[in-house]
Amino acid sequence: MMTPSRHFSDDMSQRLDRRIICAAMLLAVAASLARFLLEAHLGFNLWDEGYLWYGVQRVLHGEVPIRDFVSYDPGRYYWAAGALWLFHGHGTVAVRAATELFSTLGVVAAVWLVLRGSTGNGLMRLGLCAVAVVLCLLWMVPWWKGYDAAISIILVASLARVLARPSPVRFLVHGVVIGLAAVFGRNHGFYGVVACLLATPALMLSADSPAWRRCVPAWLAGVAIGFSPILLGLVLDHQFAAMFWESIHFLLFEYRGTNLPLPVPWPWTVPGDGALTQALLARWVTGGMFLLLPLFCVVGAAVIAHRLRRYRRIVHPEFAACVATAIPYLNVAFSRADVSHLAQAIFPLLIGVLILPTRGLGRVLLRWLGLPLLAVASLLIALPLHPWYQARTQSDWRVVDVQGDALRMSDTAAVPLEVVEGLSHRYVPSGGTLLAAPVWPGAYVLLGIRSPVQEIYPLFPRSDHFQMQEIGRLQQARPALVLIYDIGVDGREDLRYADTHPLIWSYLQTHYRQVESPRELPELKVYIPKPSID
Repeated sequence: MMTPSRHFSDDMSQRLDRRIICAAMLLAVAASLARFLLEAHLGFNLWDEGYLWYGVQRVLHGEVPIRDFVSYDPGRYYWAAGALWLFHGHGTVAVRAATELFSTLGVVAAVWLVLRGSTGNGLMRLGLCAVAVVLCLLWMVPWWKGYDAAISIILVASLARVLARPSPVRFLVHGVVIGLAAVFGRNHGFYGVVACLLATPALMLSADSPAWRRCVPAWLAGVAIGFSPILLGLVLDHQFAAMFWESIHFLLFEYRGTNLPLPVPWPWTVPGDGALTQALLARWVTGGMFLLLPLFCVVGAAVIAHRLRRYRRIVHPEFAACVATAIPYLNVAFSRADVSHLAQAIFPLLIGVLILPTRGLGRVLLRWLGLPLLAVASLLIALPLHPWYQARTQSDWRVVDVQGDALRMSDTAAVPLEVVEGLSHRYVPSGGTLLAAPVWPGAYVLLGIRSPVQEIYPLFPRSDHFQMQEIGRLQQARPALVLIYDIGVDGREDLRYADTHPLIWSYLQTHYRQVESPRELPELKVYIPKPSID
């Protein structure tokens, strides 16, 4: 029988837990808001940021991603466009706000995982939540990849609920989460499925194994429900279906990859000659983080297997979910081994380290050595990628008007914007259009015009058939200006536009004449139509 004092003590403990939970969630939301306010009007990128912003703008004009322009999967565009429509926004700051709102969902999910997966008293767990918030916000760079970062964390949180208490309802919900993740990115849906399959043996060996005959159909039904926006589009819109399957065929059978690969910057590949500088140290640490990713997966799997053999159940479901999800996300980091893709893959590791199940000396070493080292490494790698840090450490920043938003940016970012606007005012008549290739999709949205071709970010080599289709669109649109930023992407000569799209390049050389390049950007080749001969 419970004594009054025991009952009072339990009630106070529950109220304290609720207060800790509320405090942690408020911290996540407040910190995300503060980060947004700090950086909302800083920096601009004609490349990837322009790629996202253009898609959002075209959705607001009634176009469909994938069908009407080459894009990411539709989810992020409709999320941002819905927010802009609801709050009557249109500029890049509004798109950033919509993306930050989605990113905040990921930070909140990270806090929930840390609260559930950590041990100790309430204040200690709240402190770990604060560390998790700081690490998440540090690594959510660049801002337009906030969707990808948040989805990886949400997948971990959803899988953790299944592993903690498997039931048909939780399998159904997890399936819905995976399906919705695939709406934002098919790769995320695939990673969610792989993580779930990797966790299945642990559930099968557990003493409280779920009722598979009910859970598996529930999970499959959930995936179908979550992915239903795409499934409906495939059934109801034949043009969308054709372009959807064509995009898959291109990646699997033509390009045979998902990204432009880069060599992995292992620590031993970093040159060690010369004085130790912050940049050199950051490169070594970056290589160490690439090494830590697979190491975490191996050690984490061993810890889970040991606890499973000893206790015959999944003792730490949140940690197990981190490990299972970290394994497929290795592909994100190593398919293009730069800091940006490391940031997209690192969140299961970050959360897993924070809730690593250790005791005694191991816990002391983790909290007083491991976590500080992780924090220092994160500052060295991720902080220089934030526009706030760049604005504080560089002296050539100035304010530029971008579609009504006053953005403070470096000369490196401002000069292309000013060149694009100046050339368009000179050569593009009212109602006309231009072609910008291969790395400036933001030029279209900067001028508020529609791209004359479907492929707005033409980085990959394309087939003759695809190029002929694009030439047909160019013949119909007749752009008054062509801007070719003639660089070898990643320093590769084979990735110049003339090499990746030779038929389109030949068409442009035949029907357009080159004029003088801007003095500020000698790499930019500028073309205008040749006089027609009647």
